[in-house]
Amino acid sequence: MNAIIYEDLDNFLEEFTSQEQFKELLSLKKTIDDKYFKEIMYFKQKEMEYNEALKYESYYDNIEDIKNKLSLAKQKLFEKDEVRRYLKLERLLSQDLVRLSNELAQTFSNKFNLKKIIG
Repeated sequence: MNAIIYEDLDNFLEEFTSQEQFKELLSLKKTIDDKYFKEIMYFKQKEMEYNEALKYESYYDNIEDIKNKLSLAKQKLFEKDEVRRYLKLERLLSQDLVRLSNELAQTFSNKFNLKKIIG
C-alpha cells in the first residue's frame, strides 16, 4: 500500500514541477533574488527593526516612523512586476496544493478536516 502511495506522490510531484506555472515561479524567484537583492535586504532589515520594536514597544518612541519605513520598503519591493507575478503564481499553486490535499484526505476518509483556500 505504501509503495503505491509513494509512487503516486512521485508521479504527482513530477507532474506538478513540470507545469509551466511552476517553472515560471522558479525562474521569477531567481530573477527577483538577483535583480532586487538590495530591495529585498532593505525590506528584511526594516522588517527586523519593526519586529524588534514591537517586542519592546515601550522602549521605542519612533515606532510609527519604523512602521512607515517598513511599509515603504514593502511597497517599493512588491510593486515590481516580477514580484507581483511571483506572488500571483505562488497563490495559484498553493490553492492547487490545498485542493489536492483535500482530495487526498477525502480519498482516505471523510473524517479529515478539509483545509480552506484563502485568497
